[in-house]
Amino acid sequence: MNTSQNTFFFQTQAIPDHSIIFEELQKQELFFSYFQVDQKYYLFFYGQKSIDTDLIEPHIQILEELDRKQRKIRALRGFFIYALEILENGKDLEILRTNLQPSFWRKLKSILRQNKKEVLLEFLFGHKSDSIGLSPALEEKIENLQNQVNSLQQKIIQLEQNQTLEIKKSLSELLKRSQTSKIDQQYNIPSNQEKGQNQPNFITLGKISEEDKIEIIKLGFQLQNEGKISLKKYYEGTETNSLFQLKGYSIKYDSIRRDNLYTTLNRNRKL
Repeated sequence: MNTSQNTFFFQTQAIPDHSIIFEELQKQELFFSYFQVDQKYYLFFYGQKSIDTDLIEPHIQILEELDRKQRKIRALRGFFIYALEILENGKDLEILRTNLQPSFWRKLKSILRQNKKEVLLEFLFGHKSDSIGLSPALEEKIENLQNQVNSLQQKIIQLEQNQTLEIKKSLSELLKRSQTSKIDQQYNIPSNQEKGQNQPNFITLGKISEEDKIEIIKLGFQLQNEGKISLKKYYEGTETNSLFQLKGYSIKYDSIRRDNLYTTLNRNRKL
């Protein structure tokens, strides 16, 4: 079967390990894939020049030449589509020997979808500077390096995202501190460093809004009625349930009880 064809696809008997068929394919500078699908063996090979099959056939036992479906396959693309159909439809697949890159058949599928002859030829044969003819082991190393580069790129992106989150968190903390500082300045409340954590910080009634005074006075009456704290300790102390613990500042009890608002609320609660 010596023809000018440059692509062949056979179903064969299992090729023995000692066979020199693969050395012969390499000698003719052919690209090949010998694989098993569902207990059947297939040999696919192609090259840029016409293939002398007289040097190949004596080393294999051909069961069927897979060169036609409804009609004879003549295009390079047709042979690859036929091989992909067998590979994808089988349940048990194993690549036994090949000098193609490990991801050849997976990448070929996307190349064929483009339906561009020049793209297919570039993928199959590449340029003079491409890695055609490299051993499968070297091809695999190249692919592993590319995967490592892709992994590093993903890690860099993740690090950038984490840094952005940390910056946002820091800005949020600064904003909270700034708002707290403004509130302290509004009521002239010194920081803990200035007044000590357990020292009362007395402010005048004029610095408290009427709404806040109503809330403070009512809460004092409620806590006294519940027996949790006396009014004097509520306004001037630092213990639990004191105004200092609840609001961060204290008021002189004599000043608040002389306030008209205090007198009115006290009278109303006794009625």
